[in-house]
Amino acid sequence: MSENIPSVAGQPPATVSDSASHSAIGATLASTIGLVFGPSTFLLFVFGVFVEPLSKTFGWSKPSILFAATIVSLMIMVVSPIQGYLIDRYGARPIVLSSCLAFAVGLGGMYFLSNNISGFYLMYGLLPLLAVGLWPVSYLRVVSTWFERRLGLAIGIANGGIGLGAALLPPIITYIILNGSVQWAYVSLGIIVLLIVLPLNFMLLFEAPQARPSRSANPVAGQQHRSFGDLVKSRSFILLTVSFFLLGFVNTGLVTNQISLLIDGGATPQQAALVQSVFGLAVLIGRFLTGVLLDYVLARRLMSIVCVGGAVACGFYAFGPTGGVVYLAALLIGMVYGAEFDVLSYIIKRSFGLASFGRVYGTIFAVFQLGAALGATLLPLSRAHFESYGPGLAVYGGALIISGLLFLVPVRQN
Repeated sequence: MSENIPSVAGQPPATVSDSASHSAIGATLASTIGLVFGPSTFLLFVFGVFVEPLSKTFGWSKPSILFAATIVSLMIMVVSPIQGYLIDRYGARPIVLSSCLAFAVGLGGMYFLSNNISGFYLMYGLLPLLAVGLWPVSYLRVVSTWFERRLGLAIGIANGGIGLGAALLPPIITYIILNGSVQWAYVSLGIIVLLIVLPLNFMLLFEAPQARPSRSANPVAGQQHRSFGDLVKSRSFILLTVSFFLLGFVNTGLVTNQISLLIDGGATPQQAALVQSVFGLAVLIGRFLTGVLLDYVLARRLMSIVCVGGAVACGFYAFGPTGGVVYLAALLIGMVYGAEFDVLSYIIKRSFGLASFGRVYGTIFAVFQLGAALGATLLPLSRAHFESYGPGLAVYGGALIISGLLFLVPVRQN
């Protein structure tokens, strides 16, 4: 075999079979497509595309619509630890397959949206639960079981699915809404999950055999087995958790308000959607580029640099989103999104091992969403009380600087 074939976790490159290599590639492909058309993309990254159409269709105010993003963040806080436990206990595959069917049905139920915004809130509370197995940790755990030598690259490719979805979906959703309805846009997303994501996961999404959960008391070779309770008390875990709380506080607020911020600054809905697509492209590039760099550069140092770039973008937006600067700001923010969960997955695998991968990731992701819930409404409140997004953006920039500094605090590898 060629030396360019990635090594399978726990085996030297020379012993990797063709079938194992094909399985690793297939699992990565399924993970990438699953994240293109997953709840991270549908409920968070393209949420802003639905704000204007929902407001026009049902007469709801933008702040009341954006409250649904807070509901999603709160629900993810509940769902993430559950997901982490389930995939560590039973493996990712059965949880992912059952969630595909449930999530597709839930999206189809959005066809019955009416003027009663309580129903909208109810569905945005239910959809994260129906998609319990489709949040990134399931796919990232699967990919992490197959790769060792090129772990960063593999994670970057899989996680790039969210960026690809954020780049491709806004124009598509906008077209469906303009030529159909906002309800049919949701239904169309459900059809995609049912007819593309579910079959692809069924055929290709498998964990490496030696890493599949076992009911045996014997540890899997090559995995670290410190107890989960010990891990959450470590300095490395605490610093990582605080850093991602601050990232959540900033990033979800920026992505859900970016289109409204641009339109308020004078952009047309089409121009704002284009900027959002540039943002999605930056996420895609950032995920892939971060994955490549993680195999050569210290993960924490890389994330610190990206956080500073995000703070600069907040400054650009605070002084008025005009001209080509908006695209640069979208690129810098997209790079933060592109790097954060590549870095998290990489650090968890390297520092904590696979045995508690789902629970560690799920716990930190829940804290990230707590930050998101607190930060998502900051920009609308800033606009309402100060008649400017500037004060809220200044707070976001400061949070990113603090997060970047925390990544530089020395920690002992566990």
